[in-house]
Amino acid sequence: MPEGSGKAPGRAVTEALRAAIERTLSVAGQPPGVGSAAATRERATQLLDEVARRGREARDELARRGQEAGAALGGRRGEAEAELAARLEEIERRVAELERSLASERRPGSPAAGSKPKADR
Repeated sequence: MPEGSGKAPGRAVTEALRAAIERTLSVAGQPPGVGSAAATRERATQLLDEVARRGREARDELARRGQEAGAALGGRRGEAEAELAARLEEIERRVAELERSLASERRPGSPAAGSKPKADR
């Protein structure tokens, strides 16, 4: 709000909108004169109500879309977590296989137990 104006920001916007509506009605052949002042105010009120209604509808639509997007992201997150869990289980299974394989190779008496033939020592 500009200093010294004495008007709240919302009031200034309302007055500016009212003036714009009156100019529009004037151009449409309904000059805002003394006899039509009440009709102009009524029409301005109707237009302001329409703007407010459309604003509420737009807000509600954005909220609905936001909720849908959030739900979709939640579903994708769940799918990604399930895929990661499956991959981790597969890695754990493969590591366990490798550990069993290495353990069996290191058992005493197995050919790959780490002992070299005596001729190579």
